[in-house]
Amino acid sequence: MIKFSIVIPLYNKEEDIVNTINSVLNQSYPADEIIIVDDGSTDKSVEIIKNSFGEKVTLISQKNSGETSARNKGLSEVKNEYVALIDADDLWEEDFLLEIKSLIEKYPSAIFYSTASQSVDEHGVSIKNQVSFYDEFQGIIEDFPKTFSENYGMLNSSSVCIRKTIFDKGVLFPKGEKRGGDLCYWLALSLLGNFAFSAKPLSIYRLDASNRSGMIHKEGIVPCPIKWFYENKEELKEHKQYKSLKKFIYSNIFITVYGGFALSRNYISIDAVVELMKKNKDWFYILLYPAYLVPVGLLNFIKKIRREFR
Repeated sequence: MIKFSIVIPLYNKEEDIVNTINSVLNQSYPADEIIIVDDGSTDKSVEIIKNSFGEKVTLISQKNSGETSARNKGLSEVKNEYVALIDADDLWEEDFLLEIKSLIEKYPSAIFYSTASQSVDEHGVSIKNQVSFYDEFQGIIEDFPKTFSENYGMLNSSSVCIRKTIFDKGVLFPKGEKRGGDLCYWLALSLLGNFAFSAKPLSIYRLDASNRSGMIHKEGIVPCPIKWFYENKEELKEHKQYKSLKKFIYSNIFITVYGGFALSRNYISIDAVVELMKKNKDWFYILLYPAYLVPVGLLNFIKKIRREFR
């Protein structure tokens, strides 16, 4: 019998956490254990969980150390081989775990699994993310970086299930990363083993959730996937997926700089990305210079159009 452990990192989600936990408890295929790691919340999240769920969940508290640290703490405590992740402001459709179970039974050699996801905007409107698969598709994704770059919504931190043996080998989420730690981890996993995917949109990402990460940092930030790529470039060159991985990283750089940093006028982070690429003698940095000048209104318009065509 396949048993699932669920890990939920928590930080100040008093408005969302009840709905998230209920979506886990209401699964048609039940979870065996639910572990919530409170990362030093200062609101009423912990009190609400204790009063509403009691022994139905295991609550662990730690000093505020970041979301990836909270995930790693939860992963170190699970008892089952299959660990599904969900953020404290997202939701699952009732058959999410049942679908993951089906993937595991069909592809037992895979090391991580996911369903497609959908988004809910600030008006409560559901947005089915575009994936180039028919809804009933189940299969192994042979070239993860290429396929992921072409299919927004294929994988996120509330749609994935990972084998515990991966964590036991020391493959954990990167610590201390302020942007892109999850994506960095998916890329690293994809180079270690097979990824099995279902195109059913059974994970729900809430765009309107409270305390959704969107902070502007005073220091320059280079997102984790970009740092990881350049720090391991020589080793990655030996991998059969290197070409598609490199293309994916370039796309990620472009989207992050123009769709994130330039939009928030976070020029110091644009500087940090440019300097890293210069250090690695990568000419692609030249294409980032217009980001300092593009009007915010134009960037917002492009972002709106991009969302409508997902």
